[in-house]
Amino acid sequence: MTLKILRAVHAWGGATLALLMLLVSFTGALLVWRLDYLRLAIPEARVEYEPSVESLATIAQTVETHFGAANLRQIDFPTSAMPLGRVTLNDSRYAYVDVRGNVVAEWSSNGRWEELIYDLHHRLLLENTGLAIVGCAAMAMIILLIAGVASFWPMRRGFRDGLWPRSGAVRHLRSAHRNLGIIVATPLLLSLVTGVLLAFPDQAQRLMLEPLRPENYGEAFGEHLDTISGPDSGDWLPVLQRSLKSFPGSTIRSAQFANFESGSRIVGLQQRGELNPQGLNKVYIEASGGYMDVRIDNQVLPWHERLFNAAYPLHTARVGNLAYKLVMTVSGLLVATLSALGLIGFMRSFQRERHGSGKIRPS
Repeated sequence: MTLKILRAVHAWGGATLALLMLLVSFTGALLVWRLDYLRLAIPEARVEYEPSVESLATIAQTVETHFGAANLRQIDFPTSAMPLGRVTLNDSRYAYVDVRGNVVAEWSSNGRWEELIYDLHHRLLLENTGLAIVGCAAMAMIILLIAGVASFWPMRRGFRDGLWPRSGAVRHLRSAHRNLGIIVATPLLLSLVTGVLLAFPDQAQRLMLEPLRPENYGEAFGEHLDTISGPDSGDWLPVLQRSLKSFPGSTIRSAQFANFESGSRIVGLQQRGELNPQGLNKVYIEASGGYMDVRIDNQVLPWHERLFNAAYPLHTARVGNLAYKLVMTVSGLLVATLSALGLIGFMRSFQRERHGSGKIRPS
């Protein structure tokens, strides 16, 4: 009886979400190669470049002069692997800059193909409503995945039927769907869990992190600050130099500009051994007075918080490992196939049952 309920939940829930899962998994597989596409599409992304603190400071100053600090939010700096910087401006505007800070491309919202695919994957082109739909669908899929794996176990001998249906018969479609589901269960579960965390980051932090944070959680952010001050010490070159000195051996990844929201220049750095390329270690330096106000060391945060911060690189396959990118790509394509097989099998089974129930029985 329990298995029958699990199968019914899996079948009806899977059929309801099949097209959405097909879309999200296929676009996700494409997005794994987003940076590789940019290297092919934009010549400035293929130049030889070795970042230095001086060149990064020049890029930041050039960008600030061109756009104006009041219009800027953040820059993700060029790297040797991707010598193209990404600038986030106000009002959903963005730009790519080269290794000298010159603007290569500028667009709004989904004005580029890779941005359109990202928004389709993340928000279904429906802004926050689409984000909520995708996040809720991922939570529902976690339940359906568990139900599907549990209902598979009594029929595990059917694995010998292979991963592709031998014919269009319902039983062959179901067998291939079941076997493919077992193959991709682990990477799919990883994608779903990390996807939920990225869809609802604020809610996830309130539920998972804040209850575990000690009362003196923020006190460490005021430790190990330098005592340098003065107008010149808030310029980009000393800001980046002081940030690197605060985290020796790290790599500068991003910077937020001082504007009406904050008077500080906030530098994001990636320490050795960290997966997340966004630069979760932060240094806040006031642009006008040059005071270092805050220093956040990601590596001294509690283990559960560091695990939470790993959701982004694990979901996007930005861990600097080609094998992992290939696994996530194949997983995305297989999940798209899984969704298609499941939906076709469900529809054919549903039509067969309706046709059978409509037969005229002898009196």
